[in-house]
Amino acid sequence: MFHYRKSSFLFVGILLMIVFPAFSQHIESNAGGRTVGMANSSVVLTDFWSIYNNQAGLGFVQQLSAGVFHHSGYIKEQNIQGVGIAVPTKTGTIAATYNYYGYTNYNEQQAGLAFGRTFTEYFAAGIKLNFLHSQIAGEYGSSNAVTFEVGILSQPIENLFIGAHVYNPSYSEMGTEKIPVIYKAGISYLFSGTTLLAIETEKEPEQSAIFKAGIDYQLIELVSLQAGISTNPTNYSFGAGFHYSGFNIYVGFIKHQALGFTPSFSVSYGF
Repeated sequence: MFHYRKSSFLFVGILLMIVFPAFSQHIESNAGGRTVGMANSSVVLTDFWSIYNNQAGLGFVQQLSAGVFHHSGYIKEQNIQGVGIAVPTKTGTIAATYNYYGYTNYNEQQAGLAFGRTFTEYFAAGIKLNFLHSQIAGEYGSSNAVTFEVGILSQPIENLFIGAHVYNPSYSEMGTEKIPVIYKAGISYLFSGTTLLAIETEKEPEQSAIFKAGIDYQLIELVSLQAGISTNPTNYSFGAGFHYSGFNIYVGFIKHQALGFTPSFSVSYGF
């Protein structure tokens, strides 16, 4: 019976996402294998993938850096790939991103230009401008839109971060379709220099809030471990990071109760 119900959930989910793709936009506001391993608790992280997760974190990026990520869907047509580059300057860090969702008959693309900086040792802010393109094969054609996102980070005391981020605060639309408005807020604390605990909530208008909690543990100098849990629906996650000579490689997995595991992978390099 359980196997039958699980298969039914999978079939319905795939049917909705393939037959009716135009009814939602699969905007990638979380990126990186570390983020996935921590159940997408990302708004208070200050690593390279702040270029997607919270642009205020760019203020803490001190090296010219580049990276790529891949998030697997439940089927290959739902895969998401993305790339990014961050360039520190005297006034802040400039970044560019590109990500792709879908397949030949239906795909969504997003290109972004971001800037983030610290204003004091206690406060940072960032902003990102996004160009969106959606393509459906046949008579449906394509649509374009422009939107933006903003984020802030505060470090009121050592090892404690508080962050907030909003995607599409302008309520921009793509044709007749609404682009999601996504609010995120969270807090993190670094214990003993090795264990980071992050707690976050995510909310879309007219949708129930999602609550997330994630842990990042530095096992040894070259290896870190991640784990997390999120609600609505309940998902569990875990992952591992490998760090060597400027490279940061992460593999993360999220387990949906009905649909199973989906893996993610990212690699970034600081020059």
